Amino acid sequence: MSAPARAGALAALALYLPMLARAQARPAEEGGELSQAPAAPAFGEEIVVVGNRLRPSDATAATTVVDAQRYAGESKTVAELVTTAPGVAVNDYGGLGQLTTLSIRGSASDEVQVFLDGLPLNTAAGGGVDLTRIPHAWIDRIEIVRGAASASYGPGALAGAVDVVTRREAAGSWSASLSGGSFGTASASADGGLGGEHWGLLLASNVDRTEGDFHYRLDLTPSLPGADVVTLDRLHDASYSAGGLAKLWADVGPGRLDAVLQASGGARDLPGTAGHFTSSDGQADERLGLVTRLEEPLAEGVDLELGLTARQDRLDVSIAPYPQSRQDDLAAQLSGRLLLTKGPSALSLRLGAGTEELLVLDAAGHAWGSFFVAASDELSLGRLKLAPGLRFDEQGPFSGLSARLGASYALSRTLSLRASGGRAFRIPSFGELYLQQGLLEPNPALVPENSWSADAALVAEGPLGLFSVGAFTQLYSDLIAYEAVATGRMKPFNDGQADANGFEVELASAPVGPAAFSAALAYTYLATETLRGDALQVSKELPHRAPHRLFARVAAAPGPLEVHGELHFVAAQFGDAENSASQRIPAALTLNAGLGLRVFENPETTVNLEVRNLLDDISLEDGFGYPLPGRMVLVTLRLAGGQGARRP
Repeated sequence: MSAPARAGALAALALYLPMLARAQARPAEEGGELSQAPAAPAFGEEIVVVGNRLRPSDATAATTVVDAQRYAGESKTVAELVTTAPGVAVNDYGGLGQLTTLSIRGSASDEVQVFLDGLPLNTAAGGGVDLTRIPHAWIDRIEIVRGAASASYGPGALAGAVDVVTRREAAGSWSASLSGGSFGTASASADGGLGGEHWGLLLASNVDRTEGDFHYRLDLTPSLPGADVVTLDRLHDASYSAGGLAKLWADVGPGRLDAVLQASGGARDLPGTAGHFTSSDGQADERLGLVTRLEEPLAEGVDLELGLTARQDRLDVSIAPYPQSRQDDLAAQLSGRLLLTKGPSALSLRLGAGTEELLVLDAAGHAWGSFFVAASDELSLGRLKLAPGLRFDEQGPFSGLSARLGASYALSRTLSLRASGGRAFRIPSFGELYLQQGLLEPNPALVPENSWSADAALVAEGPLGLFSVGAFTQLYSDLIAYEAVATGRMKPFNDGQADANGFEVELASAPVGPAAFSAALAYTYLATETLRGDALQVSKELPHRAPHRLFARVAAAPGPLEVHGELHFVAAQFGDAENSASQRIPAALTLNAGLGLRVFENPETTVNLEVRNLLDDISLEDGFGYPLPGRMVLVTLRLAGGQGARRP
């Protein structure tokens, strides 16, 4: 770490610590729930390691926790679960096991940090995280933070962060499921919990497959609707994946050890966009990840955590006429955290160092070290909660300072006003800096992308459920965009600047009445504008960013029966940066429905029937021109048994 970099980090901490001292000197208010010292923050504070016990901070306007149990028995993927949150858009590249990434508030996919139990999944190669390679059978909940979040989650969280948290162990419990349906789709999973008074272990496995072939309708002349429409078969679209999970906790003296070992991999065909099929392109991938955390109390109000994350990702791609490519990404990080809880404050001080290396077949490899130092707090001052944070990062030749401030004011026990703001940055990937990939050239002169964000929301949360309405603004600068250079090649430059503004509405009701009726809704309005770049693109909307997204769901569970219906709406969007009418992607409306029946109590045996794209609309396309399947029917059989309370 260079001397100027160290000086900047120390100066930032020096500015923050006097404010902390004044806050700790102020006595906490007596009596009432609002005056209690805050719980130790986890995912909402920093990257949580095996973060099962704590939720994102409520001292911010834009967090959502998607509880997978709300959709128990349904075969919902990670992508389908995150679309139930406002501000989140999923980028399908053909559906049914094909690449699926996510965007938050108009961001690119690699401007969102994605974690699995705190294990960072974004690789040095860039390009975003493929959600289809996170097995859905393991999920307990998904924690989503929207807005510039590098101060909490490290470089790359320009628009937010997502942590997929796997299920907790319950000694003596077990479950197994088997599902099958349209387009040769099938999956199977099994898990079991072991343990005693001072330890617990969850073992889980899963396999998924789909043949993926389906009919779709293609309009060859979109500027003349209905003039030339043909029905085609989408072929060469199979996908296979499998995974295993081992999750351990153990008491170690007065402390606790947590560890997660995760392995997954698969292969898929690459069928191409609508009307442009390939017959041999494909890819294979695998991942091995390890997360460990040792938590040790040092004194009253003082806790120490030591963590290790390690990950290996391999990707093999065959795309004619280019030679086969292979990328191996190796990453590891050691970190320490000191948590000081006193009076109204829960101060977290973190320090970490790591390394990442990208090995490429028949090309030079690249590696760099990383270092970070961070301070954050949650101050509970009566009705007011504040959550400031600063973080300094150095990766290879790049360094930067991130900041955030969240606030929450309780208007009543169930109603609060929340706001947050921050600055974040993303370091260019090895791919953008150094790798020649087909027609894409590298640019080692790139600098980090930056973003500033602010949001505010009114939140009602109580026994009846959650309702939130809020607005946001986000400015992206020094965006990396590929531009045409000599000989038809493309090269990245920091020429882009854009903003995104809008509002978000979220509703999730608790079950009501003897029929356990519930409802959920997530709506996002997004207005984007290119502020700097190519003259033909300035003042235009960003491509592949729909201005309206709506998810709505109603469900009821009278006795052993469960029924639900869902609506997904994505407004029309432009498919190119110049907003050409010929490239406009039409709006998409899909309806889903499901029926579940509990057949036996012991072991608990349930059968679920799901119907997706109920109207069998075979003209649907995703935002990148890939056709989506028509009506899909899935049947799932699930058995669960065993005793034992889940560890909190």
